[in-house]
Amino acid sequence: MSIKIAISRTMWALHNIAALPPKELLKALDDRDQHVRAWAIQFLCEDHSPSPGVLDRFVELARSDRSPVVRLYLAAALQRIDVASRWATAAELVRHGEDADDHNIPKMIWFGIEPAVPHYPARAVELAITSQIPLVTRFIARRLADADQLEPVVQSLGKAFESRRELLLGIRDALAERFDAEAPPSWNRVYRLLDSGTVDEVRVAREIAQQFGDIEAAAEMLATLQNDGESIEVRHAAIRGLSRRKHPQLKPLLATLLDDQRLRRAAIQAMASYDDARLAEKILTRYPNFTVEEKLDVIHTLASRDDFGQLLTDAIASGDILKRDVPAYVARLLRRVVGPRFVDVWGPIDELSADQQAYFASYRDVLTLKALKEADRRHGRELFRQTCLACHKMQGEGGEIGPDLTGANRTNREYLLGNILTPSAVIQDAYRMQLVLTEDGRVYSGILAGENEHQLQLRIVGTDEPIVIAKSTIESREVAPVSMMPEGLLKNLTDAEVLNLFAYLMFN
Repeated sequence: MSIKIAISRTMWALHNIAALPPKELLKALDDRDQHVRAWAIQFLCEDHSPSPGVLDRFVELARSDRSPVVRLYLAAALQRIDVASRWATAAELVRHGEDADDHNIPKMIWFGIEPAVPHYPARAVELAITSQIPLVTRFIARRLADADQLEPVVQSLGKAFESRRELLLGIRDALAERFDAEAPPSWNRVYRLLDSGTVDEVRVAREIAQQFGDIEAAAEMLATLQNDGESIEVRHAAIRGLSRRKHPQLKPLLATLLDDQRLRRAAIQAMASYDDARLAEKILTRYPNFTVEEKLDVIHTLASRDDFGQLLTDAIASGDILKRDVPAYVARLLRRVVGPRFVDVWGPIDELSADQQAYFASYRDVLTLKALKEADRRHGRELFRQTCLACHKMQGEGGEIGPDLTGANRTNREYLLGNILTPSAVIQDAYRMQLVLTEDGRVYSGILAGENEHQLQLRIVGTDEPIVIAKSTIESREVAPVSMMPEGLLKNLTDAEVLNLFAYLMFN
């Protein structure tokens, strides 16, 4: 059969399939064309009540159909099936390890079973153990832990050798910052068994044990941190785990860790967990010798607490830290942390000229096409890295606090001017800034990445992964009515620097 005839047949079949009665749709599930089979699945679930016979056929297809298109439609169909009847089809879908890296199938399976997981913990754990799709296993463990049903997951760790790592990661994700969590009855027994696991499994198990307040696990993490033979990644994980728990024995080590370039950034970030101004003084003293990335970590840490912020304000006032080293979003946060005194040192943060048209016109005079073409784009790139990169991604590099600039209308000078000079004019809901104050006096500002009953996840500038805050520790939380990017972003740049920055944005 020619390709043209095959396409014509498929189009004819898809055009007519919707009008078929249920019995004929069932026959379409055996069609040789994968797209016909897929659409038959969809139409059989249109009324959200497929018959038992249809569900049996779905299970057969999930087990044996070689087409990822068909398996995707089966995964999508789970949401149109009664919650209690989803398990059989899902159990066959998760056995297809070849779908583990598919962009859609693992997530669609998860969306289908998630509502059922907390109501059927035994079935959920069974599915997690047999799953060949790591994302599904990890998400099941996390959802059960979120629902305070840790015991069946922990019990499964003793026998789920192939799935153990993902189960542990799911538990760890759920317990992050939840220092009120209690170890389930079987944890101590299972934890001893985990000593025979892989290095990665043992490490994650120790992090979980520490979340349960295990003194021995904390001691092991301290030993790991001080072991030069351990990998940097493992030692970084130890710093994170100990600092999240505010472990007292980590605090005196942090200043020493500043001497190790490989651990320095993790140590600077960990200092924000401790309300001790002496730590802030130590990193301020060494600030001139830090790299650009390390300096930004210092500024983020110093903006996280009231007394730290006061010291940072003093450093800006004295010129020890230049204004241009402090991103605009940090300046706005410091105004809240420090209060009016910061504005006295920094100056107005959101100030626009009384005559906005004149303000825009002054930059239009600078940003002529001729001047832009002759500008120094290399210098503009450096300015972009200092000013914008922490929040905005461009061409695959940068943060995710603000919109990706790669596909933005950045060749349009007026578009850039409008978004930079008046960033609060239009704010997408996904980029509204959350301001969180915890009971221990720490301040967070970031973009909401997710939340559940126990935890709040914020995407914070300078961190690769969202940070997790236990809701039980939150004293206040609000959504800022303005953008994280103040309107005076360009005021600390000379006209030449503005020109170079815009040239890089517009023409690279």
